[in-house]
Amino acid sequence: METGMEETLSVYKAVREDVPFIAEMAAKMWGNHTIENLCDEFNEIVDGNENAVFILVAGKQPAGFAQCQLRHDYVEGTDSCPVGYLEGIFV
Repeated sequence: METGMEETLSVYKAVREDVPFIAEMAAKMWGNHTIENLCDEFNEIVDGNENAVFILVAGKQPAGFAQCQLRHDYVEGTDSCPVGYLEGIFV
């Protein structure tokens, strides 16, 4: 169905200013965590050298995120170290 209005999608790497809305989305996925705890965790993640959070923006609104990191511990199905790992994804 064409409406004549195309929604613009973009993705960018999160910074500290993005943490509050990342935490809100993450709380919907990980309901046993508070938004405050998630803010603390995501502040550490976006500041880390081996972590990244990528944000999906639909139009002008955040619509999802992907949390990625390098893992140095054993990851099932891998033979190398470190391993890129998708920790969480929310859309």
